[in-house]
Amino acid sequence: MYLQILKKDLKRKRAMNVILLVFIILASMFMSSGVSNIITVTTALDRYFEMADVPDYFAMNLNKSSGKDIRRTLENASAINEFRIEELVRMSQSNITRVGEPLNASDLGQTLVLQSGRDMGINYFLDDGSILKSVPKGTIYATRFTEKNMGFKVGDKITVEIEGISREFTFAGGFRDAVCGTELMGVKRFFINGEDFDEYMSDETIKNMYGGKFLYIHTADLDKTLSQIADISDSSTFAGEAEMLDQAYIFDMIIMGLILAVSIILIIISFAVLRFTIAFTLSEEFREIGVMKAIGIRNIKIRGLYLTKYAAISVVGATLGLILSYPFGKMLLNYSSESIIIDSGNNGFINIGCAILTAAVILLFCLGCTGRVSKMSPIDAVRNGQTGERFRKKGVMSLGKSRLGTTAFLAANDIVSSPKRYAVIILTFFLCMSLLIILSNATASLKSGKMLKYFGEADGHVVTDIGDDNVKFMTEDGHEKVKKYLEDMELSLAENGMPAECMTEYFIYTMIRYGEYESKTAILQGTGTTMDMYEYLEGTPPQNSDEIAVTTLLAKKLGAEICDTVTLSYPTGETAEFIITALYQAMVNQGISVRVHTDCDINYIAAIGSPGTLIKFTDDPNDKEVLSRIEKIKELYPKFSSVKTAGEAVSDTTGVGDAIDAVKKMSAVLTVILAALITVLMERSFIAKEQAEIALMKAIGMRNAKIYGQHTLRFFISAAAAVLLAELLGMPLTKLCFDPIFGTMGLEMGVEYMQTPMEIYAVFPVIVLTATVVSAFLTSLYTRKIKSSDTANIE
Repeated sequence: MYLQILKKDLKRKRAMNVILLVFIILASMFMSSGVSNIITVTTALDRYFEMADVPDYFAMNLNKSSGKDIRRTLENASAINEFRIEELVRMSQSNITRVGEPLNASDLGQTLVLQSGRDMGINYFLDDGSILKSVPKGTIYATRFTEKNMGFKVGDKITVEIEGISREFTFAGGFRDAVCGTELMGVKRFFINGEDFDEYMSDETIKNMYGGKFLYIHTADLDKTLSQIADISDSSTFAGEAEMLDQAYIFDMIIMGLILAVSIILIIISFAVLRFTIAFTLSEEFREIGVMKAIGIRNIKIRGLYLTKYAAISVVGATLGLILSYPFGKMLLNYSSESIIIDSGNNGFINIGCAILTAAVILLFCLGCTGRVSKMSPIDAVRNGQTGERFRKKGVMSLGKSRLGTTAFLAANDIVSSPKRYAVIILTFFLCMSLLIILSNATASLKSGKMLKYFGEADGHVVTDIGDDNVKFMTEDGHEKVKKYLEDMELSLAENGMPAECMTEYFIYTMIRYGEYESKTAILQGTGTTMDMYEYLEGTPPQNSDEIAVTTLLAKKLGAEICDTVTLSYPTGETAEFIITALYQAMVNQGISVRVHTDCDINYIAAIGSPGTLIKFTDDPNDKEVLSRIEKIKELYPKFSSVKTAGEAVSDTTGVGDAIDAVKKMSAVLTVILAALITVLMERSFIAKEQAEIALMKAIGMRNAKIYGQHTLRFFISAAAAVLLAELLGMPLTKLCFDPIFGTMGLEMGVEYMQTPMEIYAVFPVIVLTATVVSAFLTSLYTRKIKSSDTANIE
């Protein structure tokens, strides 16, 4: 008997059961892929570092600024468990050509190094996830981002020429570099065969002026190690601990965090809709339940019948969802950063467990909802589930007092009369819309030139590379050479109808001390700028060469305040005292940096490099004119391998703007699909529940068009309310999500977020509202099958 009842129920309510099955599939798919991705994302970086054998401490030393016997010092340091050394040759983009043509790359401000594949201090991973073991003679590999930005393709002929020594290589592919593999690290590597590398190092000029070493140190006592190798660490071009890499990958982790957020939101939406659907469909079973009670079937049997039905649907839905969760989860992870190897191959049991959990949760929903069975009586089958008594008003609106039309009044009254029912719709649409707005704000911000100030630069229109001169300026009188270079560029641009101020920044890594505290820091010095061009949080800009500004993070680390005197120890061995006059924030060196006065006399021989030349046009051209001038600059300076807008330079530096944009587009597609499915599910459910009311309206002469309008309009109102709420809370939610992330990079006061008004206030609302209205209208056409005679039909 029970089997027959189940078969008839599944056939009779085929549409509702199919919709329920679809959402169980979605819930299982989102739950399985979401939890699996959450576990993968939260452990990805640690797994990657472990696979790469990342050291406890790493440093880069150049031969020209370090006359120490590095290997002997490391061997004599008792606290070191193991160390590895990689030889390198520093170069610039102009040293590399492809098929005889200069590169048009976007690696502005990046330090390029040529290394030997003979001695690798860590594990480097190829595209297929395997470890790069060796480099055949005549071939060259490049860091993955460099491969992408320079447009290299496997098989390309690449020539590397340094100080007259030129060799041609065949490009063999890209690799992932755990230590320097992010844009923020500012170092991009090329690996060639050891014998090929020796040919460059055999030249004394290359060895002494451009040569250097990467140091990798494994130790159980880092503080003791640093004290034993103080001479090396003080003269390092840049250095860091393993913990620093977590912050270096912060922009890459933003993508993973967004994937995590998408997964969580999808899980919440699916279970919220499921909870409503199960409760709603069971509440509509009053006729069947009343009849079964009338013929003597006990409550426990009735509940068991429905649990069996939903168990069958849950098993089928969870199984299908489990199968779909693997490609769906992989699709989400494909949007993650290319810098990190993500190993999700061991999560199969997690997907299975989540699918089982989904089915169990659905049965718990059913168990809770079937608790109402004991409260029903046989008379409910006669009274359409109503007792006939009501002690409160059904709604807060009155037709007699309302100025709304009939259709609008009925739609609005439905919503205010059943707020819990429509709250599910508003919640799901709000979550989807909020996600789109957050992603839009993040994309706009990470592609905006306004972000330059957070990278320690002034405001400007165009950023260019410096080419060969970048290395030539890293000499004792480099500062004066940079001034002359910028003055000549300003004159040239003015002569060609582009009046501008040309500026640049040079970074030097050194030690700073205050009392008993010290820290490795980056010195930032602008040339062509004035100290008031930068943004400060407290104090006044440095006015003299013995005054500096420090970041808030560095001030806290040293326990220093404005007016305190600190000591800088340059890599060349010189020291100088400075007075702190201001505090600022910047993401350079993970928020640990100082800004010295533009007139401060600094030896540039140990400079790490420059992010490029910043050009600020003084006649305030519009965006179209800026793009036109970029083409003129390329003609004037063919040696520049990269000339970009400030926004493009920021996007290159963060390296994740395009990835976030891809996640945003994927989320927009999911939003349309979810909006349509939820609307169809809800509307179909409402039609089933309101059959008698619809029949009554037809009986009193209301046309079908009016009924379609009522059913469509109430979904439009709900979706519009969700969209409006999401737009009001969009910026606060963006700050809530991203301020902590930027805070870990040294921006404790947050950033100035950008918006794309067209997307937020036009495109996204239109997408959500159109999907909702079209789905609601098409589903409402089902009401044509309801006749006025159905008012008396209780079958």
